[in-house]
Parts: sequence; C-alpha cells; structure tokens
Amino acid sequence: MFKCLNAKMLKCGGFTLTEVLVTITILGLVMGAVYVAFLLNQRAYQEGEKAAELIQNGRVILERMTREIRQAREIVTELSDDATGATSTIKFEDGHDISFIHYINYFRDDNDKTIKREVIAYYFSLSGDPNTTSTYQAWDAVPPDGETLETTTLEGPEIIGEYAIDLKLWGLMNINISLILEKKEKSINLNTKVFGRNL
Repeated sequence: MFKCLNAKMLKCGGFTLTEVLVTITILGLVMGAVYVAFLLNQRAYQEGEKAAELIQNGRVILERMTREIRQAREIVTELSDDATGATSTIKFEDGHDISFIHYINYFRDDNDKTIKREVIAYYFSLSGDPNTTSTYQAWDAVPPDGETLETTTLEGPEIIGEYAIDLKLWGLMNINISLILEKKEKSINLNTKVFGRNL
C-alpha cells in the first residue's frame, strides 16, 4: 500500500481517516453552498422574467388604452368620481377616425384574465345596414317608430394583454386606470391617469 519514509518514526505517506473525513466534509459544504447559490440565482432569474413579462403586458395595455381614450370624442360608459364605484369596462366614441360614428370598448374577460378591445357601431333595425358606415348612428340615437337601435361588431374582440386579474376605471375629466396583473403568484399594480382632449 503506502511506503513508509522512516520506519523508526512510523510515519507513512498516506492520509489519516480524520484528514479524509475533514476533506470530504469541507468539499460537501462547498458543493452545497454552490448548489444553493445556483438555485437562488435561478429563482431570482425566473422572478425577474415573470416581472418583466407582467410589466410588458401592462405597458402595452395602458399605452393603447390611454392613447385612444385621450382622443375620445365622448365617453359612453358612466364612470364614478372615485375608485369605490369603479368599473371594469369603458366604451367611448373613437376620435381618431371621424369619417363615421363608431365606438371602442375595452373590458376585462373574467374567463381567461385578458384585456380585450372591440369596435362596435349602432344602426336602426329596419332603415340601417350593419355593413354600411353611412347608416351608423350615435349610441343614444332615438330610432323611428317600430325600429330598435341595434349593435354590430366591426372589429374584435381582440386580446391586447394577458394576466389581468383586475381592471378599474373611474373619474370624469381625468380618467384613472388601475390594472393588476398576476402570473404564478407574482403580481404588479399599474396606475395611470388620462385626460381626454376632446371631452
């Protein structure tokens, strides 16, 4: 096995059992620390990735909503003065394209936790045509006798953002938007205020 260097001193060139056990223990502690550091790094990376995805979704939702609400010609949805009476949907007359009357509706879909957008128009049931923009009416138009005010969907509903567990809108001149997004127990709350230029 091992060759002794000096037979009188009884010293051999190998390691003692104590030295081997101490070395294995130290190596185990170092490897354990490296493994824990790796796991913590992975967890932090995943949390950062979730937060980035939530922020990106929230940014897309809020940018699109604020841009279109800012240009709205009329808010159809009755909004409360404060957050206690907030609603999770908003409908308004589009101010970007004024060649015909149409309305944009934003709402939160409870089934798949998304924010959706649709464009709708109103027309009279007998004298109007849902496919002809010249017959579109205002949302509060009074139909002639024997007719009703009907709705047609021009676009959507299309998903503009995911992971939305709450959407609240309130305010009269300054419209407040509160949006809560959540993914795998990570959540963020985004708020903004929009001033309608044409209201």
